[in-house]
Amino acid sequence: MNRFAPRAALVDAGLLLALGLVASFGFRDTFNGWSYLVAATAGLVIGLLLAHLATVLAKPAVLVAVFAVVAFFLFGGAIALHSSGALAVLPLPDTLSELADQSVHGWKDLLTTLAPVDGGPLLTLPYLMGLVAGAAGMTLAGRLRSPWLPVLAPVAYLAAVILLGIQTPTRLRTIGLAFAALTIVWIAVRARRTQRRTVQGGTSWRSRAVAGALVLGAAAAAVGVAPVLPGADARERVVLRSYVTPPFDVGQYPSPLASFRRYTKGYRPPQGKEDRRLYERELMRVEGLPEGALLRFAALDQYNGTVWGAANQAPGTSGSVGSFQRVGTVIRDEGPGREVTATVTLTDVFDDLREVWLPTTGAVTDLAFEGERADDLAETFRYNLATDTGVVPQGLRGGDSYTFTAHVPGAEDRVTPQLSVATGSLAEDLAGVDFRPVAQRWGGEAGSALEQVLKIAQHLQSVGRYTDGGSENDAQYPAGHSVSRLSRFSADGQQIAGDDEQYAAMLTLLATQAGLPARVVVGAKVPAGGIVKGEDVRAWIEIRDTGGDWHELPTEAFMSRERPPEDQPPTEQELTSGEIIPPPVPVRPPAGGGDPLATDDNRKGTQEDDGGFSLPGWLVAALVYGGVPLLVVGGIVGGIVGGKAWRRRRRRTRGAPATRLTAAWREVLDAARDLGHGVTARRTRREQAAQVGHPALATLARSADHHVFGRTDPTEESAASYWSEVDRVRAELLSGLGRWRRIRARVSLASFRRLPRPEAQEATS
Repeated sequence: MNRFAPRAALVDAGLLLALGLVASFGFRDTFNGWSYLVAATAGLVIGLLLAHLATVLAKPAVLVAVFAVVAFFLFGGAIALHSSGALAVLPLPDTLSELADQSVHGWKDLLTTLAPVDGGPLLTLPYLMGLVAGAAGMTLAGRLRSPWLPVLAPVAYLAAVILLGIQTPTRLRTIGLAFAALTIVWIAVRARRTQRRTVQGGTSWRSRAVAGALVLGAAAAAVGVAPVLPGADARERVVLRSYVTPPFDVGQYPSPLASFRRYTKGYRPPQGKEDRRLYERELMRVEGLPEGALLRFAALDQYNGTVWGAANQAPGTSGSVGSFQRVGTVIRDEGPGREVTATVTLTDVFDDLREVWLPTTGAVTDLAFEGERADDLAETFRYNLATDTGVVPQGLRGGDSYTFTAHVPGAEDRVTPQLSVATGSLAEDLAGVDFRPVAQRWGGEAGSALEQVLKIAQHLQSVGRYTDGGSENDAQYPAGHSVSRLSRFSADGQQIAGDDEQYAAMLTLLATQAGLPARVVVGAKVPAGGIVKGEDVRAWIEIRDTGGDWHELPTEAFMSRERPPEDQPPTEQELTSGEIIPPPVPVRPPAGGGDPLATDDNRKGTQEDDGGFSLPGWLVAALVYGGVPLLVVGGIVGGIVGGKAWRRRRRRTRGAPATRLTAAWREVLDAARDLGHGVTARRTRREQAAQVGHPALATLARSADHHVFGRTDPTEESAASYWSEVDRVRAELLSGLGRWRRIRARVSLASFRRLPRPEAQEATS
């Protein structure tokens, strides 16, 4: 029975498709929705058809790769980029460029985006993986007799899905058992197909029953043994996300706490600077949140002696969990509290603020942007699961709107003396500053670290004064929360005076030095009606419990706005409140800088003209869209011509003279086959020369027989002379032909295939 029979090929294709679908299902937790499965299935089917077509037509395996590349670009727009617009489904230059870009850079985008990822252009990846797996698997199945070697293609596909997946996926056992069962079935079917039966008749029912029992027994044993095998623990699962650090530096953006004073009533802009007082100006309109709900701008968990800022990697976390990652519409952030859905619309004030911190609340589970810039904002938006902080690198503007769903903790989840807090400070160095004498002076000899922090908060609330520097007498209380400013704030004999910035920064610093995981949070308290103004902006602190949840210590618990500072000049004691240990080279503060996406996300952006030489736009477009295909075609043609030259040289120089004579005859036959002459195997040289029909080949055939079957072995001279005759005959075969006919002969792949058997040629004719 011919192993290339249609029925055998159909069985192989069906089982390979089923294996590919099971492996693709492993992306269920990586992508949002089911569009990934459609793209992967399309790639599998196209790959299967291309590989089967090449096998039926007896084309070389290398041609399958060429077919796959063409199919990837031809159908990729319709399969993977259909959400980008109607024209994206056509193989136009923009579509081809996007497919090429995603096939190279999409892997990094996928691994640096928080799962589940929305489809969009990243659907190119499951489509490409399915195409390669289908083509490779069907090529191996159609050209090899081995029962198990073709299984390597779907196994490699499954391994790639796992590596690109997440650390704790669902349905592991279902996928594993289904894949293993289908693999065993395919190997068994192929093994039975290649067996040579020595006894006529079918397999007895007893043999089938025993085989079925063995498979069921193995499956049952696998279910029981698998959980105790090495590597079965989900925490040991190897995925690339754990080793990839998203290329994003949040420290290049200014801390919202450093610019807190511009939201206060007494803020006075510097001399010569634009007046940007925000106390009475509308910042945003919020729908869906109750009065008193807290909108979070940013959680700040890193202090460098100058400013509290957001760390690129949240302290106490590892891997992608604590970093700022790209996200889709579904975030799957977990947190306590009830679920709320809110819509935030920013006002024109944000046109001047250049803010990047996206106001949200609680643990966001899904977020969708709206408006003209929705696609751009969604493309670059990043979110930190550990701090519940969102960043829009290109900045927020008036008119930007978004809707999100989040779990919001209630008042019962605030910090209380009974809270079971975690241990371990978030910040380790704290820029070398030691304020423990201040903590002892304000907190006394409290029992636990939490009790001491709460006592310090009560002390600040009861004796502290509020000032935003609005009056001339308050000029001695400037903005900022550096070590110097906080030393003045906490100096012995100096009245405690400042706004949210100093109080929250100081209390968080003391809590951190006491060994509590604490952080500063800047946000706004939603008023009745949902219109948030500058006067609603607050700063509070959060402390983490043993379960990993964060609890709010509200601003009112450690600061009162009712008592202004008394007229009191600063004293000399103010600089001796804390022991300041000069640190080594301090960490660069999170101050304003360039856009970190300039070297990552905006890969297709253009640089500004520096006044040097530049090519015209039409020439650049011609080189990009015309040069790349020409290079690909040129590489393929050069590979074919070079391969033939290498083969000819190898035949001319390798082996004994008799071997080189035989190889010379094969060389002239290959030249004839490239010209379209039909030549079959299992024929004598004279019969093959007659099939070609050129008189010179008959002379060469007789000469080769004379040298090979003569009484004496051929000499070096006779082999060299015969090769000279072969070169002359090859030139005669090409003479008289047109230019395009000669070019087609030089790039023809016919000579790379095996000589067909006589019965195969008769069947095709």
